[in-house]
Amino acid sequence: MESVYHFIAENSVLLLNGSFVQSAQSVRYSSNEPLFVTVLPLEAMYLPYTAEILNGKALSNKSLAVCCDMGDGHFYIELKPRCAYVFSPQTPVSVPSASAPAQLLAFVREGNFSAARSMLTSELSDSISDEALADFFDGVIAVRENTFTPQKGYLLVKSDGTAPRCDIAMRGGLIENIIM
Repeated sequence: MESVYHFIAENSVLLLNGSFVQSAQSVRYSSNEPLFVTVLPLEAMYLPYTAEILNGKALSNKSLAVCCDMGDGHFYIELKPRCAYVFSPQTPVSVPSASAPAQLLAFVREGNFSAARSMLTSELSDSISDEALADFFDGVIAVRENTFTPQKGYLLVKSDGTAPRCDIAMRGGLIENIIM
């Protein structure tokens, strides 16, 4: 059986079983064979490392490889940078602004429901309780745009290793509806 891996490794080049690839957003590989992924950062402040992936799960460097099952044989794998030191005299790398769904998650995780509600349309805000909003994002560690499958939408990356897809309808810069 074959799996489709969607690798994300910001500002890095990857070696997949010894072969260089610059973009590995859709890699087909046998499910029952290990795939060795070496991350080669393009910035000197990060160190290279190798992660062993088998059946969509990291067997090594688990803290650096976030692996989530998207269903239908697709796996989302985010390879984090490995820092060489704690302090750098250089200016920090700028972080891109978060999407509206990611900002909503951050507000809910902080318990700042008034800020979270300010991102929703009045109709959606009136129809959902704070508890329901917190329950919806329970176990979600990140919200990422799904650029890997034709369905698009967003992935709710969860701590249990799953990444269910959802659609988020926007109106006037506010979240109008979240459809699972």
